[in-house]
Amino acid sequence: KSTEDIVISEKWSFLKDSLITTALTMIAIFIILAVLAGSDVVSNFSGDQNYIMFSIMQGIMFAAGLSIILLGVRMILNEIVPAFKGIADKLVPGAKPALDIPIVFPYAPTAVMIGFLFSFAGGLISMALLGVLSLPLIIPGLVPHFFTGAGAGVFGNATGGRIGAAAGGFVNGVLISFLPAFLLPVLGELGFANTTFGDSDFGVIGIIIGYIASIIKKKSLSSLL
Repeated sequence: KSTEDIVISEKWSFLKDSLITTALTMIAIFIILAVLAGSDVVSNFSGDQNYIMFSIMQGIMFAAGLSIILLGVRMILNEIVPAFKGIADKLVPGAKPALDIPIVFPYAPTAVMIGFLFSFAGGLISMALLGVLSLPLIIPGLVPHFFTGAGAGVFGNATGGRIGAAAGGFVNGVLISFLPAFLLPVLGELGFANTTFGDSDFGVIGIIIGYIASIIKKKSLSSLL
């Protein structure tokens, strides 16, 4: 059962617009976080602006930024890709353009929101588990959880329907919480203390390459001694 088959009442038909749904969801999340943090903490970022109004504007700005990204993706598909086709055919025959994850968002707008929300939930639960396990705390970031979580939701829906969309988003949230925590000490040994990256692909490759570099470094030092 696809997420896109969910029946929405006519009075809520405006929610079918993914940008409106995104804006409302982000506004709700920002307001909840602002209330939990308190006006004194939020005022460090909002200045003289009311902290609730600041949260609303941040949610709207997030949706506006997403609309610009999606517009850019459509522009690339419609104009830039064909313009470079001649060059690509001559220099790298058979090459295919690599585009960012928002290109899949229009295929399943409902799965986008489900994937994001479950990814963020996975990030919050993982943050609590990281604390229990005495690992570095990775605070869930709205941007990585939205883009990679939404993408996981779309692909999860395509392969496993509504449950797949939720599971894909949640697993993504866990991955981009635990992998950066494991990557942090690896980068510290390479001279990048307290540095990590939020993407799961970089986390996996970074940990592997980091441990290989660490082994080579230790062997080099032992041979010198």
